[in-house]
Amino acid sequence: QTDEELETEDSIVDPQEQTRRIKSKYKRRYRSKGKGKSGSRSSGKGGKGGYSNVFHQNEYTLKLTVINESFNQPFSPFFVMVHNRQAMPLYRRGQPASPALARLAEDGTPSQLVEFYTQNSMGVLSTSIHNDGAPYVGGESTEIEVTLNRNYPMVTIATMAINTNDCFVSINGMVLRDGMVLDLPGLDAGSEENNEMCSSIPGPGCMMTSGNVASGNGEGFVHVHRGFHGVGDLLPQSRYDWRNPMMRVVVSD
Repeated sequence: QTDEELETEDSIVDPQEQTRRIKSKYKRRYRSKGKGKSGSRSSGKGGKGGYSNVFHQNEYTLKLTVINESFNQPFSPFFVMVHNRQAMPLYRRGQPASPALARLAEDGTPSQLVEFYTQNSMGVLSTSIHNDGAPYVGGESTEIEVTLNRNYPMVTIATMAINTNDCFVSINGMVLRDGMVLDLPGLDAGSEENNEMCSSIPGPGCMMTSGNVASGNGEGFVHVHRGFHGVGDLLPQSRYDWRNPMMRVVVSD
């Protein structure tokens, strides 16, 4: 079936079938562009085998149940990092996004962030990509397990809302505890203008052949995303807009 046929039939299929089609369409589009390193994993200090016992002291594991609270804004694979305050933060609001974060926010590709924090590993215990079952559509959840210790107690995760130009959602270096519930907004990386053109959007709302070129002309700093306004060529506001928060994270041990 063509992408146009899938789009036309969206209104008449049941929700489970629609979810299956969205995932299938995104995975084909993602593979065709050669983006991301499926399942790749890297580690920073202490993560390359045989590290000192100091990194094992008071080690514990937390489970993050991540829920997509938006409608028609699937999430890409996640970048996941365990670290401490010495690590460079993923972003600072009001400041420009790093090239690696911009790549995640524009393409849904976490691999450049893994590479960046592998090369800049001060304060970093581990980095990984969580992509089991990706993309994660509205109402769907996924579980991310992180192993921490008293020297590395902070967690960062980030994902792209893939029917946008450069929207991402993130936990940015937090100390998490069992029982915490976080409702997180969509953020704009400010690296690409929100032209809402399929030529610059990687998600399943657009045809596989539409491309995903970097349109540039972004706002220049990370800020709270303003939503989807239907100013582009194909995607209507009523179908792809959202109201924050976009993502809920439930923490358990």
